[in-house]
Amino acid sequence: MVAYNNEMDEILSLLEKLNFSKNEASIYMELLKSSSLNGYQIAKNLKLSRSSVYSALDNLYERGVIFLVPGDTQLYKAEDPTVLTSKMKKAFVETADLLENKLRNLKKVEAEERYLNIEGYENIVSKAKELLLTAEKEVYINTDFDLTNFSEEFEKLKSRKVRIIVFSFSKIKSDKLPIELYTHNDESCKDKETRIMIVIDCKRTLVADRGPHREEFLGTFTDNTLFATIISEHIHNDIYLLRLKNKYEKNLINEDIKINTILENR
Repeated sequence: MVAYNNEMDEILSLLEKLNFSKNEASIYMELLKSSSLNGYQIAKNLKLSRSSVYSALDNLYERGVIFLVPGDTQLYKAEDPTVLTSKMKKAFVETADLLENKLRNLKKVEAEERYLNIEGYENIVSKAKELLLTAEKEVYINTDFDLTNFSEEFEKLKSRKVRIIVFSFSKIKSDKLPIELYTHNDESCKDKETRIMIVIDCKRTLVADRGPHREEFLGTFTDNTLFATIISEHIHNDIYLLRLKNKYEKNLINEDIKINTILENR
């Protein structure tokens, strides 16, 4: 008898985990043990008030857990457990799939709004390493940082066939790193680490710098694709200008080209 009661308690507990109230679980179990019962009989057997029993019966009927026996008297019968659990599994999978899609869309929307400020050289380097490892196709970098800081990440990207394109004004060490390097080899900028811009797959961006007005590094990471596109275009244009300079053996940006802006006159 004790074992039977324990078994009943366990079934009751499992049904409650599947969104049954305690009364609903008890009523379904009672109907399973009988061919059919009316509300009065169920209330009497379970020692529950009729109002609570009829309320639970309505809920169970609407969910297809029980059904009415055809006839003049309002008799209820339990749905076969195999049929019931099959319907519940199907409903759960459909709901879970729908929820997954909704959450993915929500994640994308939130990602577009996310901006993260980062302070300090070490934190910038750490975030850059983390960001690099998320790349799937292409990485664009504009920096005067020591690239050997990222040698381990570059090697991992190489093994995944990720293209790494780097531009710099400075003469920087590449030391056989698996990158495409475009540089002005400006000796005056050598060993000066002042800025870094990284774009991952034209989706995610990290931009950071320090200057005469601010010794500490300050940067921003974002998933905003517009921001990523702007920085990608900036890096591409730097490379195009460098290649034009090398092709024609002169700097094509002269006083005739400039437009006399604040940026130019800094």
